[in-house]
Amino acid sequence: MKKARAKPSAGLLSIFLVLGLVTAFMAIFAAMLMTEVGQLLDWPRQWLITYYEHRWAYIAITLILLAVMWFLNVRYALMHRYLMVLASIGVFICIFAANFLLPTMFPSSQTTAQYVPIDEADKFMKPDDIIYAVEINGDVRGFPRHHLEIPHIAGDTIGGENVTMTFCALSNLPIVIDQSSNGEEMDLAILIQVHNNLLMKDSKSGELIQQITGEKEFSGGKVTEYPNDMMSWETFKTVYPEATVFEYQFNRPVDTFLQNLFEGPLEQQFDEAEPPIFPTLDIKDTRLPNKEQVWGLNLNDKQLAITKEFAEQHPLYAFEHEGQPLLLFYDKDLDVVTLFDRRIDGEPVEVTKVDFFGNTPAGRLGKVPMQNGVFWMVWSHWFPETRVLS
Repeated sequence: MKKARAKPSAGLLSIFLVLGLVTAFMAIFAAMLMTEVGQLLDWPRQWLITYYEHRWAYIAITLILLAVMWFLNVRYALMHRYLMVLASIGVFICIFAANFLLPTMFPSSQTTAQYVPIDEADKFMKPDDIIYAVEINGDVRGFPRHHLEIPHIAGDTIGGENVTMTFCALSNLPIVIDQSSNGEEMDLAILIQVHNNLLMKDSKSGELIQQITGEKEFSGGKVTEYPNDMMSWETFKTVYPEATVFEYQFNRPVDTFLQNLFEGPLEQQFDEAEPPIFPTLDIKDTRLPNKEQVWGLNLNDKQLAITKEFAEQHPLYAFEHEGQPLLLFYDKDLDVVTLFDRRIDGEPVEVTKVDFFGNTPAGRLGKVPMQNGVFWMVWSHWFPETRVLS
């Protein structure tokens, strides 16, 4: 005859209830923190960093608490088994959301990016579509803004250099970086956005990289950046007829869902009359309108923001920033803003004529990486001490 279980005491029930509440709190808190919910609540960036740094210990503690609950429940029948199963499923869903949801929904194309020639890209590109051109040693790739919105990351070997285009739709910011870090190729994926900018993770080293600053969170230092130029598709295919273009396939059922989900919020992000989607920016600097797109320069930790209007009014503008001679160039025919290093063979030169490629009577100038088209509200948040040319 089966022995009846002893009726659990009030103290044991209280312990079981506390365990349940703590387990649920830990699981739900992590899921909220590491998804867009935490940003909507304006939770501190440091919470994200601390969780990520200790995530495996956090997960282990959560699962241990859940295991203790199961042990007590099997022994004393404190909760209906079906409710325990549902609660356990909820915990595992929260763990997945906190650690794997965003990389799954927005898979990196660092090693899987596909590129097509101009004539094929012309079938899915419109004349006014924005594309980012990356030229290294005469080799060119084009990265359409729309095709970067889901993967955020697209890599390739360009001109012999292993590089990755990173893109944050909330900042409207493309930045090309070297794929290597400390001599080893990174395995980049998105972690989350924080303060309206992409925070990436290197799955190999566990390093975190803030896109707009290029700073490595744990090891210090910065990633190496390469120049890119923002232009229309019509301009790109005229300037670079032999280039190849990144094409995201949009072949997953979730891609259509994501496009529809973010279409409205992204329209809000570009609408000058609307606030940013996530209320995590210190919008205090009124030197420029919040949604104005600027060309940002971050040189030796000293920043400069250049407006399109300034470039149009000063199409050939020589200046110095942090002791480096530079040349701002606006090509009216191409409608492209470019920044050159105003040195040839290490010596500054006077430039009275230059083309988009940097050709001058004295020789060819090299381009300087800029943050093209980034929203002022994001730039000024991350770099409150920035100078402005407007």
